[in-house]
Formats: sequence, C-alpha cells, structure tokens
Amino acid sequence: MHNILEYLNSSKLKGTSKKIADYCLDHTESFLEHDANTLGKLTNTSAASIIRFCKQLGFKGLTDFRLKLAKTTGRVEDKIDPLVTSSDEPKDILQKLLINSRQNTELTASSIKLDALNQAVKIIKKADQIIIGGVAASGLAAMDLYYKFIRAGRKTFFSQDAHIALERISSSTKKDVAIMFSYSGLTKEIILGAKTAKKNCTPVIAITRNETSPLSKIADIVIALPTKEKLLRVGAIDSLFSEIFISSLLYLATVNKDLDYLEKEMRDTEALTTQLKVGE
Repeated sequence: MHNILEYLNSSKLKGTSKKIADYCLDHTESFLEHDANTLGKLTNTSAASIIRFCKQLGFKGLTDFRLKLAKTTGRVEDKIDPLVTSSDEPKDILQKLLINSRQNTELTASSIKLDALNQAVKIIKKADQIIIGGVAASGLAAMDLYYKFIRAGRKTFFSQDAHIALERISSSTKKDVAIMFSYSGLTKEIILGAKTAKKNCTPVIAITRNETSPLSKIADIVIALPTKEKLLRVGAIDSLFSEIFISSLLYLATVNKDLDYLEKEMRDTEALTTQLKVGE
C-alpha cells in the first residue's frame, strides 16, 4: 500500500471501518497524535475498533499504521519536541513548565485503568521480593520507587548496571514481582528483563506509554503513561514526571494499610541517617 490516504479514499469499507476511515481522511493530524482510546472516542467507536481497523488494512496495530501514515503525509518524526523556544526568558519557561506539569498530571491520572492499578497493588503487597528495572531517565523513576520501598522495609532490588540486574532477575520466582519502567517500551535491557521474569513465572508490571510495544505485550499488567511526549525530545520532561507520579502512586497504595508499622520503620531509619548529617 503506497499511499494510505488514497487507498482509504477509494476503498469500499463499510460500517465502523468506513466511519474510522472517513475520520482519518478528514483529521489526519489527529490520527497521528492520539492513542487508540482517544481515537475511539473521537470517532464514536472504540479503542478495539481502531486496532481492528488497522489490522484490517494489513498493519500490526495502530503504531504500525501511523508510521506508514506519517510517511505518506511527510510527517515523519524527525524534529525534536523542545517544549520551549529560543526567545523564552526563564520566567516564561517557569510558567510553561508549571502549566505543562499540571496538564500532564491530569493526563497521567486519566490514563491509568483502576482495574490494572488495583491488581498491581495486590501483587506488590503479596510479593516476597520486588525487583525493579529501568534505565536512563526511566531509571530515575525506578530508583525513586526502590528508595521508597527499602525505607518501608520491603525486600527490594534495583541496579543501574544492566548485567547485574539481569543476573538478579534470572533467579526470580513466581512469588516475586518485576516492575519495569520504560516510556518507549522499546528498551532492550528492560524487554530482556521482562522476558526473563516471565520465563520464571514472575508477574511483570510495566510502566510504559499507552501504546502497543514489545514491553506491553510481555507484561501481565500495564500501568499506562500518556503518549503526548515524542520519543525524540530535548529531554524526558513529561514522561519522567508521569513515571515519578506512578512510582509514588504504587508506593502509597501499597503501604497505606500499614502506616503504624511504617512509622516505626521511618523513625528507625531516620535515627540512623541523622548521624550522617552535619551538626546533628
């Protein structure tokens, strides 16, 4: 299929497929920017209908369809998403970042499916050991969750060294849980770690963008991130905020029933770490 738009315009699609095709022809930019859930609402169909439509045309899914559509329209993502401009003053950037972070927090919250969240929390609470994975910017969110859980007295593992992380996850069991952070869902180290965990029957929770990806296909549970940030960007801004938000959400939802015990753990660790502070 050389030109998707020409094909859609001349094809004899019917019913729901025709409705989606017409929307794509009239709102091509929207089709390139929104996820399946949003497109389902915009077309008055459903996310499942959007995916079926893409597969009906011979594509693996929405991502594959959009890549071809982007090439057809000359909208291949080859420019960095900067968030700011060269003329912005620090006060302008402050205001932009404030507005953007508020919008991103709301998008993140609305992207999360409560059933998936509840299931993830239930598994984490029962796990013998929590194994956390993440590299680069996603590694910061992974490390944040790791620090939170170890201070709460949970048996938790995280390493920035991919080799050591893989060695540890290779001995995981069905009683453990693997929490894997990757905004793109394409990071090889994280995908290999998730595959290894699955091989060991270890439940895999993926924190990744709300798109079909190698990581989302492996995971037992997906905690979805908004897809508003491009993969080609000046820095991980929205995605990191979202991942830190979910890190805090998983932590608080896991420990909130054990606050009395948690207070004792916090006081014990505070008494120890206070000795490392100057003047204390």
